Amino acid sequence: MRQRPDFDDAALVRAARILARDHALAQEIGPVEPLVPRPLPRAAPRRSWRRRVAGRTVGAAAVIALLSVLASERRLADPPLADQAAFVPRYAAPAVAPPVWSEVAADRYRLGEATGSARTQPGLREDTLTAGAFAVQEAPFLRLVAVETAEPDGEGSLFVTLARRAAEAGGLSVVRTGERGQLATRFGALDTVDATLADAEGRRACTAFRLGASLRLEGWFCAPLGQLPEPQALACTVERLSPVPGAGLSPAIAAMLAQARTASCPPEEPTTTAAVPTPRKPARTNAARVRHSRPASP
Repeated sequence: MRQRPDFDDAALVRAARILARDHALAQEIGPVEPLVPRPLPRAAPRRSWRRRVAGRTVGAAAVIALLSVLASERRLADPPLADQAAFVPRYAAPAVAPPVWSEVAADRYRLGEATGSARTQPGLREDTLTAGAFAVQEAPFLRLVAVETAEPDGEGSLFVTLARRAAEAGGLSVVRTGERGQLATRFGALDTVDATLADAEGRRACTAFRLGASLRLEGWFCAPLGQLPEPQALACTVERLSPVPGAGLSPAIAAMLAQARTASCPPEEPTTTAAVPTPRKPARTNAARVRHSRPASP
């Protein structure tokens, strides 16, 4: 009978050696107890989460009550000082509304053919002189506001003043501004800025001005046909401001308006000169003269 190749003598020898080694190892270790599964210990019941939340709530309430009791005892032990001033906010709302404007007679200033109006507040007076109409592009338009006040000028920039005055003059708005400069007048330096003013019907190119002196002057001047006014024309227009005879002005304003005009700004009224009679030349006649001849002697 033919043997299988995997059961040869060498394989049997190796298997016998392995069994002998395992037998010797078993004798050295000794008997081994069989593994029997042990029951797991029973878990202890955990406390409910509701009890934990309730415990924390009670603890927080106890701490708050304790702090309240301590604060009450501190207030009783240290009463507030009687002479301590109460807190007053720095920017409190005014209890009384600002005074309203009152219309008064415009009997203080004159400026050519301009029409005037005036309004007052306690410690403040504004006279407005207007010549022409903003909507008439073919004619110049002037608006000058003379301000009498004892308070210093706090209007801010010239643009802010222009925007406020434009809104007061029938709802005009400032579309854009251009170059700024100064003009010399008999009242002092006149701050100017080129600006475009507009209303619901159109817009005009004007030059706004402001003068901070005893009598504050603010306003603008618009030339005809969309052109900017000449600087000298604007300076002379402001210089023509004069008081009405008999107006009750303060000494500072009266002295300001009494200053002489500059040489480049002639008086508004043209000067008149006496007529000089011209000599008459003798009339020249072209009539022919008759020549008389003597009669001939015999």
